[in-house]
Amino acid sequence: MPPPPPPPLGLRLRLSLLPPHPIAPSIRHAFCSPSVVSCHLSVRPLAQRRGGRPRPLCAARGEAEAEGFAWPDGSEEELRRLLELLPRELSRRVETHPELPALVEVVMDLGRPPLARFPSGDFLLSQRPISFDDLRHATSHSQVGDFGADNRAGISRTLHRISAIRNRKGVIVGLTCRVGRAVPGSANLLQDLVKDGGSLLLIGPPGVGKTTVIREIARMLADDYKKRVMIVDTSNEIGGDGDIPHPGIGNARRLQVPNQDMQHKVLIEAVENHMPQAIVIDEIGTKLEAMAASTIAQRGIQLVATAHGVTIENLIMNPSLEMLVGGIQSVTLGDEEANRRGVQKTVLERKGPSTFTCAAEIVSKKELRVHRSLEATVDALLAVTL
Repeated sequence: MPPPPPPPLGLRLRLSLLPPHPIAPSIRHAFCSPSVVSCHLSVRPLAQRRGGRPRPLCAARGEAEAEGFAWPDGSEEELRRLLELLPRELSRRVETHPELPALVEVVMDLGRPPLARFPSGDFLLSQRPISFDDLRHATSHSQVGDFGADNRAGISRTLHRISAIRNRKGVIVGLTCRVGRAVPGSANLLQDLVKDGGSLLLIGPPGVGKTTVIREIARMLADDYKKRVMIVDTSNEIGGDGDIPHPGIGNARRLQVPNQDMQHKVLIEAVENHMPQAIVIDEIGTKLEAMAASTIAQRGIQLVATAHGVTIENLIMNPSLEMLVGGIQSVTLGDEEANRRGVQKTVLERKGPSTFTCAAEIVSKKELRVHRSLEATVDALLAVTL
């Protein structure tokens, strides 16, 4: 009997999903399953200034650049537009923070002190509780668009997102002002998976950078590989708010979704009306959307999409999204086959081909797992489940 084959060789790579600063390349060998590559993303927050008083924005910028933490092109001006929504004393406090280029979001809840969130933790902006006047100042600003049924609004030609919390009467009592950035190079490690036309699914919990990566993939396909790319933008998070899309998507075109319940119809419309070679979708979350994505894949169009979930197992066990991985069915085996496999007579198997050829689990901003063959991964997981 021939000896068993040696374990496959995997790669551990480094990637930053935050605004970039130089990272020393580090590639280490590791043993892993045939279809999975584990990529550890190394990111260190901007070193905070020790001692002394906070300094103005220009000084904070100088310190950031001295630490090797550069502002992405145009992001400084876009961040200023978001800070204009805050009361002057709060925006001044944010501007003097040494981690300003890495600001995640600003949270304002009625009757509570406002917070700014950075990679290093929460930063108290003021001891004074937020009032209705502060909330009205932000929501009535001329830059802010209309709030949709999903309680989200944006600022025209930026990637920022303003999300509202309402009371039972529909009055806004809280705001989450999320900073959006286009990060060039954030999808470089996934380049080989999409350049030849493979469909890619990105999964991960909220806030790990799925939209940032998918935006860069859309730009990469349109600009670097000269493909006809159409983005189906559910909440204007990929292409930004307003009628003119953000330059971060390059030459990719965008279809806005008027109502989230209509996203599956907009997906089919994109195929039938605009002849794309690739379609980029953010947040597939319903069975109708999964069915539309499967239909598009069967027409030979490249798909790049995101879905909420921590691991591939979450998709397998999700009855609304299992179609993305080929669907799951229960099969009854004969006695001889069950004995040969060494399993019980009723087993779970993949029903058909997966909508996506490969997948990437964005576990956190520091870890990325790449499944080069999504079907092989699903089959292996179902075998283990038995």
